[in-house]
Amino acid sequence: MIIGIGKSPLSYFVWKYMSEYVCNPLYPYPLFYDAKGDLLTSKLAYIGYLRKLQVKRNEVRIAVYPDYVLPHKARVNLSPLNSIEFVVPIHSLENDMVIVEELKSLGFKVYYGYASDSRYRSYTLNDFLRAVKGRKWYLGVSTRHELEEALRYDFDGIDITGYVLGRNKDRKNSSLLKERVKELIIKVKQKRITDFTVFHIAEVRKGL
Repeated sequence: MIIGIGKSPLSYFVWKYMSEYVCNPLYPYPLFYDAKGDLLTSKLAYIGYLRKLQVKRNEVRIAVYPDYVLPHKARVNLSPLNSIEFVVPIHSLENDMVIVEELKSLGFKVYYGYASDSRYRSYTLNDFLRAVKGRKWYLGVSTRHELEEALRYDFDGIDITGYVLGRNKDRKNSSLLKERVKELIIKVKQKRITDFTVFHIAEVRKGL
């Protein structure tokens, strides 16, 4: 599982003190790009967002795709971004899945994005899991419950806020913050090992 970290004190902390975990499995900004604030100013704000992404395209590995924007209607040439993998926020299973399909048809690698906040989606987690046939991303993990859901249902990636690592005063303690991040990494990697072990045992039993 990939752990994305948007532009924040936490992303700078990882680069400075935990660089050995970068891309294994942490993707701090700008490797993970989600300038959500840039998209909230107007309906055409996505144009500036995508142009900024073009400028940073050699630094970015994974980016959140602008909400509701159909690729064939985008007023920005997407082809310079073909090295970036997009997380597409799925607000509606009826309307937004086509965005994923269009991006795939253009050669992009894509994740289906599940919003942690129910205000930004018109479906349940079970609906999402039934509908999605591809890589899944849990957007905005900020609680232990959301993290457990992402692990339990085999999401391929998540992006986290600092809240999932404890209280604000705890995060100001650099030693404690480092331990919390390590605990998160271990939890993610243990889930992967557990899944492999269960699968391996099942395969061995089949052969008996």
